[in-house]
Amino acid sequence: MADRFDSPVDVDAEEAGLSGLGLMATAVLLALVTLVLLNAHALAAWSDTLEPGARSAHVGAIAHGLADKMAERGLDGPRAALNAQWKQVKAARWSDQQAPE
Repeated sequence: MADRFDSPVDVDAEEAGLSGLGLMATAVLLALVTLVLLNAHALAAWSDTLEPGARSAHVGAIAHGLADKMAERGLDGPRAALNAQWKQVKAARWSDQQAPE
């Protein structure tokens, strides 16, 4: 039955380009790079939680260097603004409520 499918679009059997797997790999790689660059601060914070050692020190140095570079280029701005707003919401209190100690 699959060989009897008539496509409304002419599809060349020898069409050049990436295969489905190639397109998926490209999309995953693009998403990975975007997340690493925009979440460099979270990556640096995660590296601080690793057990001390030579390997974790190297990972931490790379992660903190990347976070610093992203902050210099302004890619950390949206995260920093959202974090500042979140801290304001956390600090908000009712008029009769005491601040946490």
